Amino acid sequence: MNLVDTKTGNKINGKIKKLTKAKIKKLKGGKKFEFDWSLEEANEVYAIVRSGSTELLGLISLTDVSEELRIHINLIESAIPYRGKEKEIDGIPGCLIGFACEMSFKKGYDGFVSLVPKTRLVNYYQEKFGFLMTGRSMVVFLEVAQSIITKYLKDE
Repeated sequence: MNLVDTKTGNKINGKIKKLTKAKIKKLKGGKKFEFDWSLEEANEVYAIVRSGSTELLGLISLTDVSEELRIHINLIESAIPYRGKEKEIDGIPGCLIGFACEMSFKKGYDGFVSLVPKTRLVNYYQEKFGFLMTGRSMVVFLEVAQSIITKYLKDE
């Protein structure tokens, strides 16, 4: 996993784990996250953490849309200290999106991942990750999804 300490440039080992319904219910927003993640308890919610730590660096809510052969990102958020120009760790959203792409390949969906972005984030998803606009949704698949996995999840 390619997380980077922005102060030192050193690589940080991380892992992604599925959260229990009980843990999701406790994530109502506040000092760590803005969104009320308890609203996502019907979906699969995963957290990225530093190896050897329980601190949640970021969260992603996913839905397996098997009838359309895709994984949908319902919500994604880096913890407040890990976003913006002054963030302490870089690569959190990329690792979470890479995880969704990897899950899509494992299910035989050819890396097909979708999301419905906030308007102000459309350019970010296009420029940073290569998402394509398709109506209200944005998508990645095949080579673009594989490049996200390689960049954010594979050790260099």
